[in-house]
Amino acid sequence: MRGKATLIVLLLVLGALTVVLSASIQRALWSALVLSELLNFESRGWLARWTSPPRIEEFFYKGPSGLVKADLYLSQPVRKCPGILLNHGVVDTGKDDPRLRHFAEILCRSGFVVFVPDFKGMRSFHIAPSDIDEIQAAYEYFLSLKKYVLPQSCGLFGFSYGAGPTIIAACRPTIRQKVRFVVSFGGYCDLKNVIAFIAAGNFEFGGKTYYQKPQEYGKWVFLANNLHLVDSPVDRSILRNIVQLKLRDEKVPLEQFLPLLGEEGKNILALLSPSKPQRIESLIQKLPADLRASMEALSVGPALPYLQADLIVAHGEDDDMIPFTETLRLAQAAPNPRRVYLQILKSYSHVDPDRQPWTIKNFITYHLPEGWKLFGLVYKLMGYRQGKS
Repeated sequence: MRGKATLIVLLLVLGALTVVLSASIQRALWSALVLSELLNFESRGWLARWTSPPRIEEFFYKGPSGLVKADLYLSQPVRKCPGILLNHGVVDTGKDDPRLRHFAEILCRSGFVVFVPDFKGMRSFHIAPSDIDEIQAAYEYFLSLKKYVLPQSCGLFGFSYGAGPTIIAACRPTIRQKVRFVVSFGGYCDLKNVIAFIAAGNFEFGGKTYYQKPQEYGKWVFLANNLHLVDSPVDRSILRNIVQLKLRDEKVPLEQFLPLLGEEGKNILALLSPSKPQRIESLIQKLPADLRASMEALSVGPALPYLQADLIVAHGEDDDMIPFTETLRLAQAAPNPRRVYLQILKSYSHVDPDRQPWTIKNFITYHLPEGWKLFGLVYKLMGYRQGKS
């Protein structure tokens, strides 16, 4: 009798191991297929060859500021799946950006239903606290699509400046218990740190200081995004002309504009010009009150203690728009370190991959370790596809 009981227990253990190993192998396989797409983003990898293209349906729903258009990516045959709300971020093509559409297709082919709303504010280069309300409303609508979505296995994904309001929305009381995971790629924690970086190229974390030449384009996009918060109509008009010129040619000299600007405009221009680090704080304090309030409302740090979801954060080490230390801060500020997955990547600058030639040395020192990091990120995400983490 004892022998039979032992045999039954052994069979149960072997059966459980088979299920676990089978699930892990399946997860690893899907991760490898997704990785093949990400590493060959301009073409098609193995995932595209082995899966059907998604069906894309257009939806309209009522957001806080009016009717919102969104695309829903459905796997074929259509079935209920874990879901991802994908935020297109600050890009004028919005949900129709070709890279974003391709990425949404990859996520859908891998087993997620993907919801991509068209956020008018971010599409017009305006990030505002109201974007948090828009993302929250979009996620609530997404979860209501119960014909397609498994609401207990849904999360949000944001890039760059769009990652900030995405994380804050996930911390909101009305939805935080319904968010299984949040992904931030190239995001930020505190906008004051980002502005300090844009101004001087200096940043720090954990007592260690860094320098990276900031991207000129990022400076003028930041100003374009916040022009409406400049109090002086005259300064606002002049700064708008400067932005238009700089976005066309960043080498255009600005000396001709300085005598025309008031104190407010000169301070903003000084903040966006090469500046000594010790001046940054005083320049920030002189910014228009509405702009400083917006920066505080969009900073993620104060909201993070309320996050109940898993947090997946990744950042390019050589990012010249948002320093990678901001993602380190996100990971540090998360309420539960055991629910944070962090990767700092040498293979990405901001949100675009950094290509290195294929040599034996690069394969060993660059491609292999970076590929493993990317595989880890994808493997983590594929866990939610199976209802795990």
